[in-house]
Amino acid sequence: VNKEKAVDLYQLAADMGHAGATFNLAVCYKYGRGVSVNKKKAVELYQLAADKGHAGATFNLAVCYKYGRGVSVNKKKAVELYQLAADKGHAGATYNLAVCYEHGKGVSVNMEKAVELYQLAADKGDAGATFNLAVCYKRGEGVSVSKKRAVEL
Repeated sequence: VNKEKAVDLYQLAADMGHAGATFNLAVCYKYGRGVSVNKKKAVELYQLAADKGHAGATFNLAVCYKYGRGVSVNKKKAVELYQLAADKGHAGATYNLAVCYEHGKGVSVNMEKAVELYQLAADKGDAGATFNLAVCYKRGEGVSVSKKRAVEL
């Protein structure tokens, strides 16, 4: 695999407005695949792809803001971006948004909302969401205690 050639082709397609190529180029910069690691450049590219409606780019941009990768930490911005990606059907974003509501990261704690989001992410096949939802049922956090439901999950 010629990673440098891949970067050139991603750049060419990104220059033509292709959101997926812009996302892939951002990943190259984030991890240093075919280019030197440049997290600020990755953030710029994630933003461009997110602006074109790319759910994965929106999710990755949220992660950057949550952990301060290439940008300053901004948990509220991370929550906004997780919500945008979740609205586009991104299961990982839905799960991460639920975690934010459960632990009050960028939003006020709201266990009922967390449970609702864990259920949505679990319905999309997210294993972490399924586990956390089971814990909520076992402990009665955001829902009535139901050890039966916890075991079923």
